[in-house]
Amino acid sequence: MPEPQHEVIAAGINVVDILARPPAGVVPGGKYPTDELEVQGGGPASTASCVLAAFGFRCAFVARLGGDAISQLSRMQFRSAGISEDFLIDSPEERAGISVVQIDRESGERTVCYSLKNYGWLRDEDIPREAIHRARLVIVDGYDPTATVSMLEAAKTAGCASMVDLEHGDANFLHRCIGLASEVILPLHTARAATGKEEPAEVLQALGALGKGQMIVTDGARGSWATTEAGVVHQAAFPVEVLDTNGCGDAYHGGYGVGLLLGWPLELRMEFAAWVASRVAMKLGGRAGIPDRRTVGECSHLFSPQLVAAVSNWE
Repeated sequence: MPEPQHEVIAAGINVVDILARPPAGVVPGGKYPTDELEVQGGGPASTASCVLAAFGFRCAFVARLGGDAISQLSRMQFRSAGISEDFLIDSPEERAGISVVQIDRESGERTVCYSLKNYGWLRDEDIPREAIHRARLVIVDGYDPTATVSMLEAAKTAGCASMVDLEHGDANFLHRCIGLASEVILPLHTARAATGKEEPAEVLQALGALGKGQMIVTDGARGSWATTEAGVVHQAAFPVEVLDTNGCGDAYHGGYGVGLLLGWPLELRMEFAAWVASRVAMKLGGRAGIPDRRTVGECSHLFSPQLVAAVSNWE
């Protein structure tokens, strides 16, 4: 059987990020030179797909884009990341979103201002169902609800694995997506909103009542938790000097997807995902720090013996 043209198909909010880490001593009204200013593509599902592309998987993203400068920047970002443009839909009156992100110099936390004026929201007919039937993994976030549900339904019909990243939404939407996805990886605050529970173990148990997929919750520096037949497992975050937290959760999803497509067990998927997220935290923006196979070799001393064995067998 021939390999699918697109192993991974992603859809979700598509933005261009303008990121700045202001120098110390900034006061309102001033002008300051800085080398810590970047323009990068952004969005949870789109960044996760860039991680998978960096590790050699054939990835495509579904989006509506016009001919304006922001849309052109978005196309260039996908192209440079190795993302297929097969499902980038020409729509002259629409564009990608744009965000301005200020990174706190001390904590690495971000403040985001964004605009979705004339944004190209997907229609149901934009969903590439035939390609999804041949794909290995679908990735979505909850920012484009129509696309999220349609992609998840298409994946479930096709028997294709699906991974969902939800940062917000009303309970009905969250529950529907959790019930459809095969891999549910949620920030702890979203999981709490969806279940009404507080502690990770309680949250995971409640999520398990909403769907049959693999349930995982993440909480930044505290790490991630998942349900297994033996109980709840915890993956610690890799200790690094954090420059910027932008995109770390998105990178976790991408790293988890790498392990999933390579057939690794859950604990190794979570460990690899945490490592990928840590690399992104060390750079400005969500994509500058995305690692690749070469970086894996340089950092294998940080891995558990089981992960070292898995990456050493990587074909």
